Formats: sequence, C-alpha cells, structure tokens
Amino acid sequence: MRVERLFLCGVVVLASVLTLSGQNSDTSKKSSAQNLPPFIVSGLDAYKQKGPEEAFRAWMKNSAIEGSKDALSQANILRQVQDFYGSYQDFEVISTRDISPRVKAIYLELDYEKGPVFAKFVAYRTEKEWILAYFNFNTKEELILPASQ
Repeated sequence: MRVERLFLCGVVVLASVLTLSGQNSDTSKKSSAQNLPPFIVSGLDAYKQKGPEEAFRAWMKNSAIEGSKDALSQANILRQVQDFYGSYQDFEVISTRDISPRVKAIYLELDYEKGPVFAKFVAYRTEKEWILAYFNFNTKEELILPASQ
C-alpha cells in the first residue's frame, strides 16, 4: 500500500512538472514575441494564414521598400522553402540585438514540417512605429546568425 501511494505521488508530481514546463515554454515564447516589433509578428501570422506574399506585404508596410516588386519577389524564397521543407509551422526567437536606440536586429528560426529556415530582420524605429529596414532568409544558419551565436 505504501509503495503504491509513493508511486502515485511520484506520478502526480512528474505530471505537474511536465505540465508546468510546457506552460513556461509557451509563456516564454509569447513574451519573446511580445518584444518583437509588431510588423514582424503580423507578417509571421499572415504567412501562416495566407502565405508568403501576404507576409512580405505585412513586413514591408510603411517601409522604404513597400510596394517594391523586387522586394515582393523575395516571397519566392519562402515558396521554394515550402516546396522543400513543407508548410510553415511556427517560429522561435533566437536573439535580438540593439544596434542603436532606433535600430534593432532580430534573429529567428522559422519552423517547417521538415526543417528550419533562419531569418534576420533589421527594424528601424520611426517617430511613429517600427518598420522594416532589411531582411534575409536562408537555410544555412551561418549565413544569417552573427558569428557569436
């Protein structure tokens, strides 16, 4: 009887720990996403719901490259990634770096069904909002992440 109680208590504690650790990772992901410039999150949401063209429109909104056909053609990169890795699933924030009070570099991992894609966004804070200054995507992390990562 004592062994059964001890075992049952152990199972309950383990289940609680696993539940809490899962909640903490969701919470930390949500908090790190909240620290991102809003245009990045809205672009990732648009990507998941409507595809790469809508993601690029959201990312480029109000930036110097908004409406640029060359920049919008970059959506082809993400289409090709989807052909190879499957559909886009989610993202993880790898790191952010303040370059100056108005410039921030954001490094992300985009998760697909069969592999990751690495992304770098450079955001610029205008008097009104954060906007896109630069972006880059690649399946090779060493071409995106800073050497110290």
